[in-house]
Amino acid sequence: MADVYTIERFMMKKMLFAAIAAALFSGAMFASTVPKVKKQLPFSKGVNLPVWMEYGKFNTLLYGKKDFENLKSIGVEAVRIPVWFDVWADKNNDYKLDSECFEMLDKAIAWGEELGLYIILDFHNDCSGASQTNPKIENVLLKIWPQIAERYKSKGGVVIYEVMNEPHFESGNMQADISKWGKVQGKVLQAIRAIDKKHSIIVGGGYWDSLDSMLKLPFYKDDNLIYNFHDYTPFLFTHQGASWTFSKRIKNIPFPYVKERMPPLPPNATDAEKWEINNYKEDSAEKTLASPLDKAVEFANKRNAALMCNEFGVLMTYADPEERANWYRMKCKWMDERGIARLSWDYTQEFGLYKSPQESRFPDDLNRQVIEAMGYKYPSAAKSETWFSRAVKNNDYTIYKDGSADLIRVQSWSAQGSLAASENDSNERFIELKDLKPYDELLFQFKEACDFTRLFDQNAKLEFYAKSLDKKFDITVYFRDMEAKIFPWRASTIVTTDDVKPDGYWHKVSIPLKTLNDVGGWTPQTNWRVSEGKFSWTLVDALVIQNNNHRSQNGYAIKDIKLVH
Repeated sequence: MADVYTIERFMMKKMLFAAIAAALFSGAMFASTVPKVKKQLPFSKGVNLPVWMEYGKFNTLLYGKKDFENLKSIGVEAVRIPVWFDVWADKNNDYKLDSECFEMLDKAIAWGEELGLYIILDFHNDCSGASQTNPKIENVLLKIWPQIAERYKSKGGVVIYEVMNEPHFESGNMQADISKWGKVQGKVLQAIRAIDKKHSIIVGGGYWDSLDSMLKLPFYKDDNLIYNFHDYTPFLFTHQGASWTFSKRIKNIPFPYVKERMPPLPPNATDAEKWEINNYKEDSAEKTLASPLDKAVEFANKRNAALMCNEFGVLMTYADPEERANWYRMKCKWMDERGIARLSWDYTQEFGLYKSPQESRFPDDLNRQVIEAMGYKYPSAAKSETWFSRAVKNNDYTIYKDGSADLIRVQSWSAQGSLAASENDSNERFIELKDLKPYDELLFQFKEACDFTRLFDQNAKLEFYAKSLDKKFDITVYFRDMEAKIFPWRASTIVTTDDVKPDGYWHKVSIPLKTLNDVGGWTPQTNWRVSEGKFSWTLVDALVIQNNNHRSQNGYAIKDIKLVH
């Protein structure tokens, strides 16, 4: 916790929490019987893999078969893959899906079949706080879903379709929006069933997949549906401090509710902030949290359908770790008792199964409390192989080559390009970035603090090939140290047209580590901070390539990234 307690207050907190937890988990606070879903799914628990196929083609190296194997080893039974299918579609060609999209999904399904994991293909969309579902989404769905159904209609039963994640038209008339979505969803179901009558289809309500909006869905004449809702209640606890929410200024929320530990209202509190704080006691009560689940079970049973919650979770940034784990324990217990399949959001990100988004080595960095709270098996295996341990052993410090960055997380938020582009006269894969905005980044995260001291002392160089047609080509290349947990200091240099001529040909770039400058660092909370001499070559956790302060339609391509000494 961020606030400081006296010993007396700390002990009071622990004693009070223990008393409440004992009552909760002994069953004393639960009803003697709970309703149960009659139509059960062949799986009970799973996890989401966000970012991988969202936003565009810049995160396709985020996960691989090893991640699926790791998930299977702890007891995960189903994997939900959020896909921004409309980003992967050619809007000028009848929304035809990119072949690379299908290549990725083919791999995931093959891994699922081999490992016995159910794979949910989720038509995801922009769900940021100010977003709005395209009012004409029906046209998009009716173009894209037939392609997916045609591709996978003959696949085994591990494949499950999800019509769309969290629709939210936000017209100002919620009931009209919910009704509109119910009709749209019905038309999409008919389009899928005209091609694929075999696979299960997940349907959800028309207001952010809320449980209440699910209860208002029309009856669909389909006996192979799974009704779905999302559960992030109580929102003030699960999303405390989240920058994209109205509760971004509210932190240190206890769970269960403890009056003495509630934070004060922020200065000049908004009506929304006041309402959330004032109603938190009731919103976090067991009856408030559990009774909607009974309504969902009753609804599913009336429709003779299966039921699932394919998103639930707590942001790890500000929640007390012990209380976060107990939230999962309670939620999973309630859903398991009722026969509601559950998939947590997410795997390696801010709601994930690891101790930190910056460290996702399996099994080293798994959050044992959370893993066990969800009913998974905490691995007893030895320390995992990492990119750095393997690089030291093999004396090969390749970071990216031919479409692969094994054991490294690669991410970018740019909208155009690919991490596995190729040229007509070659099968070699490379990274291609286009339509870059100022400060767009390409991140290679090593998943741990790497000690580059020996490389630095041996005059090692960072080498790669790059090409561009941008006459203003101007990028920053920097290493980030593990103080990113506190502040992400940088050792940096700039690469321009002096190094990469804008002629469309490959040019070798060689950067001695000793020429990189300790320049400072930046976070959204602090903005830019000048160097304090704190960058450390013993704590390097990422290589970052950043477009500088101009837009670049042509962008650039890069390949064969490695450290040589």
